[in-house]
Parts: sequence; C-alpha cells; structure tokens
Amino acid sequence: MTTSTGAGGDRGPRSAGRRRGGPRARTALATAGCAATFAAGLLARRRGGGPGSFPGERLVRGASAAGGLALGGLVLGTAAAAPRRVRRAAELGALAAAAGLAQGGSAVLFDVLDVLFRRMTGPDGPDASTGSSSPDGSSDPDAPEAPGVDAGRVVVRSLALASAALTASAAARNAEHGAAACARCGRPAPDGRLRAPSWSGYAAVALSLPYPVVKLSWECGSDIGITRPELIHGLRGGWVPVVPALVGSVLSLALVRPWGRAVPRWVPAVGGARVPRLLVLGPACFSVALLSQVGPAAFAAGVRHYFGQGKASAGSTGSTGSIEDFGLRPWVPLTFYTCWMLWGVALGAATWEYHRTTAGCPACAPG
Repeated sequence: MTTSTGAGGDRGPRSAGRRRGGPRARTALATAGCAATFAAGLLARRRGGGPGSFPGERLVRGASAAGGLALGGLVLGTAAAAPRRVRRAAELGALAAAAGLAQGGSAVLFDVLDVLFRRMTGPDGPDASTGSSSPDGSSDPDAPEAPGVDAGRVVVRSLALASAALTASAAARNAEHGAAACARCGRPAPDGRLRAPSWSGYAAVALSLPYPVVKLSWECGSDIGITRPELIHGLRGGWVPVVPALVGSVLSLALVRPWGRAVPRWVPAVGGARVPRLLVLGPACFSVALLSQVGPAAFAAGVRHYFGQGKASAGSTGSTGSIEDFGLRPWVPLTFYTCWMLWGVALGAATWEYHRTTAGCPACAPG
C-alpha cells in the first residue's frame, strides 16, 4: 500500500514521528511524584503527632519510597544496558509500588463522599442535631463537633493516586521502549507492552457472582448460610446491593468481550461503531480503586469473624456479638469479602489488558 500525498498522505509520516513522552521524561516525572508523596506523608505524620496519623499513611509512604527506588533502577538499567530480566524486575517493582500507592490513595473516595454527605445534610441535617442539641431542640454549645475532613490527608491521598498513575505509566513506557511502532499513529505495538492474563476478565466475572447470587437466593426464600431466617428474610430492600454488583459483573465481562470494544451490529444506527474507551475504562478504574480500598479491610474482618475473633467476650456489653447473632454463618462474610479482594486484583488486570489492546488507532489496536 503506497502512501498518498497531500493533506491525507502527510498524516501518516507526521503521526509516526509524534511519540508521547519518552521513558526518561516519564520516569523523572513519576520519581518527582513519589518524592512529593513521601514528603507530604512525612508532614502529615508530623502534624498528627506520631506514626499512623491516618489509615493507610504508612502504606503510602512505603509505596512511594519503593516506587522511587524501582524507578531509579529503571533509569540505571536503561543507561547501563542491563539485561532484560533486570529491567523487567525493576518494571515489576514499579508496578507493585504503583498498586500500593493506588490502594493507599483510593481512600480519598471516602473523603469525597464524606464532604458530599456533610453538604447534603448541612448544619440542620439529622446527623448535625444528634448529640449537639438539647432536649428542647436548641443547639448545645458544649456538645463535641463531628470531626471534619483533614486537608493534609486528602492531599497525601490525592498525590498517592497521581503518583500511582505516573509510576505505572513510566513502567509501561519503559516496557514499550524499543518495540515496533505503528506507522500510522506512532504508538508502540501492543505486543511490546506489559501483558495481563487473557482470562483475568472472566475470573473477575466469576469472583463478582457469589455475592449477588447468594443475596438473590435469600430474596427467593433460601436459607443458605443463614442462622436466623426471620431476621434476614425480614429485611426490606435486600436486593438493592445486588444491582451495583451485577453492573460490576457486566463491566468485568465488557473488558474481555467484543461488544466491549465495538457496538454489536444488530444495534440500530450505531451497530459496528467503536465503543469509546473512556466509557469502559472510567467505571473500570473507579471500581478497581473502590475494591482495592474495601476488599482488604473487608477480608480481614471476614477472617476475624470466621475464626471467632469478632465475638464479644462474656460479660461485655450486649451490643456486639458473633456474626451468627446477626443471622449469618461465619463462612458467608468470609466468602463475600475474599471474592471482593480477589475481584479487585482480577478486574485491575483485565482493565490493564483492555487498555493495552485498545490504545492506538484501529490499524494497530486489535478489536
């Protein structure tokens, strides 16, 4: 196929020479991000008066330090023409650090939700009056105010998320360096990038199903995993959490099925059109961030309940008890929370593989 002349023919050569930031530039930017995150974490620790000033602070600082070291290894390995296995180890270390930064920084989602909740409730909301008003309805000046969102914590977590993206991008760019590029858009060929298992999307679908399947079975009258049927079956709206879980299942499947890349041809008007990448990657990245934050903590709680550590000691207040007192057998939350944690890992891998195989122009991105 010959290259045409004119405006249309010039597009190919110009695009082929237009390459995004090289590996050194991206690595330098990612290293600066890790350093800024580490410094912000130290300042937040000093402000808090000791270690662990907020949940995830140690993880963020440790991951930012590890990310800086791994990125330094990438630079040295490239400059010294180190063996491929050495550079690959540095790439994997940078990706692991990026995962730690993402897990620690994703809690900023809850900070945002906290701010939105406070704005919606307002000073006259139901939560504002609880514990801060006298019996006659007037405000109580001596009542403690609800703690606000710490700005330093939000900054550290936001920097952690930005550094995670920069570190992962730098690792991927180093892996792409030297790979064959598309003559049309100038992007590296997908085969030159870090790859995730092709079955990760199907694993994500499988791991997303236990929660909605069991919840729906309860709504249909099943007593599986239930110790107090009258309590579980008496709850109204038990099907509501099933909806976002099933949406996540469909999203996981869209990452690996053809209809997640191109609209099926039987759809009127838009059949055969390419699905906008952001329409899939946006919700997928949000879900990965949410699961990476909720999954590990929920898994730890499920393990405690399963091995009896969630039980209240004899003679203590009756407000807490074993998970069976709430109508469930211990294996139920352990199963749910384990699947959530593993779902986050599989969904992250499927999201990366979707990005890897859809980036670029139609000529070089396999559908």
